[in-house]
Amino acid sequence: MTIHFSVRQAVLGAAITSLIMGGFIVACRFGVRESMSPADLTFYRYLSGLFFLPLFFTRPVRDLGGLGWGPGVLITVLAGWVFNMLLMTGFEYAPAAHGAVFGPGTMPMFTAIFAWLILGEKLTRWRISGLGILIVGLAMLGGGGVLESTPNTWRGDLLFLLAAMFWGAFTVSIRYFEIDPLYAVAVVAVLSMVTFSPLYFLYFDPAMFHAPLGDNLFQLFYQGCLVGGVAVVLFTISIPILGPARTALFMAMVPVFGTLLGVPILGEAPGMVESAGIILV
Repeated sequence: MTIHFSVRQAVLGAAITSLIMGGFIVACRFGVRESMSPADLTFYRYLSGLFFLPLFFTRPVRDLGGLGWGPGVLITVLAGWVFNMLLMTGFEYAPAAHGAVFGPGTMPMFTAIFAWLILGEKLTRWRISGLGILIVGLAMLGGGGVLESTPNTWRGDLLFLLAAMFWGAFTVSIRYFEIDPLYAVAVVAVLSMVTFSPLYFLYFDPAMFHAPLGDNLFQLFYQGCLVGGVAVVLFTISIPILGPARTALFMAMVPVFGTLLGVPILGEAPGMVESAGIILV
């Protein structure tokens, strides 16, 4: 099953993804700060695998529909529960603004670098200049986090950066392996659900047994439906149309949405140095 988008539809889809991901940053920070663990949020996100089971089984499982288990496992690690645990754990140390900037905000940088190294896409002067400014902004945000937030903020920042690097590699992998984007989403969701669910119930304390019902239902809807379903599908389908680097650029809007939403909802207003870094990024 392949969905064909026009360029205009791909742009709109990528823009909607950035808006959903801005809210996702705040929802994750709220979750780990109040009643959820990174494992809870990861489990809810990849329950979306249930929705993708029919699509997953439209192709032979023995070779993942011709994709092969090697590439299939690779994209699952890059965009599946390992990636999500890195991102979610970062919110235990750093505020929403840092998660938005060091996470989705740096995805265009890593995607551009991987596209240059793997796909041979040129790094123009403008792109190199932009990456340089991005790095300066990240340094200011990270330094401001230590001075103006909490001493352990840097731990979260590093986890966010690692997660962004994973997602950048996933974005380029879609083009490199010439994978049907929608089927790739199904593979990642189903394999993540199947491999992470046993670990979740064996080694973690599921929030569904102790957290408020409202918190559980909200995270299930936002993580599983909006993020694990709508956002990932729209983003992945846009990659072959707009290209990995251009599609990833829409993630640069996530820090704006995440930071603005984090102030009234979480009460996390960035300091002066942090704000300057966010503006640069």
